Amino acid sequence: MLMSSSVAMAPGRALGNGLADRSRQWMPFKQQPRSRSGRHRCGCLLALQAVCSASRSRRLGTSRGFPVTDEDRQRCSTEVMLDFERRGFLKVPGILTKEEVATVHEVVDELQSSEDCTLLALQHQVRVQFGADVAAECCSIKTCRKKLAAMEQRGEVSFLQYFNLHRKSAKLRELAMSPRFSFWASRLLGVSQVRLYQDALFMKRPGDGATDWHSDLGLAPFDTNSFLTFWLPLTPVPPRGGSSLVYAIGSHRDFALPFHGDLDEDLSGRYKVRSTGSILPGDVSIHHGWTLHSAAAVPSDGPLRWAWTLGFMADGARLRKTSAGIGMEDAVSYEAWIQDLNHGDLVDHPMVPLLPSVD
Repeated sequence: MLMSSSVAMAPGRALGNGLADRSRQWMPFKQQPRSRSGRHRCGCLLALQAVCSASRSRRLGTSRGFPVTDEDRQRCSTEVMLDFERRGFLKVPGILTKEEVATVHEVVDELQSSEDCTLLALQHQVRVQFGADVAAECCSIKTCRKKLAAMEQRGEVSFLQYFNLHRKSAKLRELAMSPRFSFWASRLLGVSQVRLYQDALFMKRPGDGATDWHSDLGLAPFDTNSFLTFWLPLTPVPPRGGSSLVYAIGSHRDFALPFHGDLDEDLSGRYKVRSTGSILPGDVSIHHGWTLHSAAAVPSDGPLRWAWTLGFMADGARLRKTSAGIGMEDAVSYEAWIQDLNHGDLVDHPMVPLLPSVD
């Protein structure tokens, strides 16, 4: 059993409480047609322009996303990979430049501000709080906001989630599938290639409540341990009042817990915990799919927190042989394609795209 920690835990529900109760029904996004990538340029003048803008393209991300740099290869060392394997999480300052993260922010901002995405995010939260039947009656942004108003005033809403924005934007899809992300994900998981499972914007507003302890992989339909999440802040997260992530160190390796423990008991004394503390746009916090994590509430006078998350899994993973025990929070990410496969099949589907292999 791991020792308790002197690091303060995020306020809210005690570590472990509620982990077993996550089987809800969720509302899927509509599948969007995929857009074509940028057209090939030719001609002497365009070739000259390409040479002059090569440096800027490397920084901002081309049609193939953000490239792997020599710095990435140096930073993702054997020591770093071992640390991730042991603790279950990793903070990487400056994985994106200021210009690169500004590009992501611009695309995400344009998408989330649309009426379609706003309505879907609100319907999702209504379904979390009140169930599918009530959510089906909320056909407008105004109706959804009215339904959630009282809970928001009491701090009982943790955040709004805008799922799979990459399916609505060819540009964001290219960025999400960047070679740089592929490099870090495959290296940390020790695999040759990874697939993009989902992306989401987590909008935690002033007054929003705490995020309970949970692990991401329990909500996904995959029979694999090779899964991780990138958590990229798009707004500065201060060390106090900013709701940075808090991790239970080594919890991804605690195989005894589901056999000998109680997922609804207070597990505060079972793990040491660590907060990412201050984290800035361009930084990334990466955690294993089984790592328990949480986040504190944002004070009513606190800052708005935006975080763009990316879920990657190893290529070669299969669907679970049964749907029993799968948390339904991620159903918005797999309902559009899971019926095309059978239980136990290899996950090889265009809506779970394979990222390029990076040496």
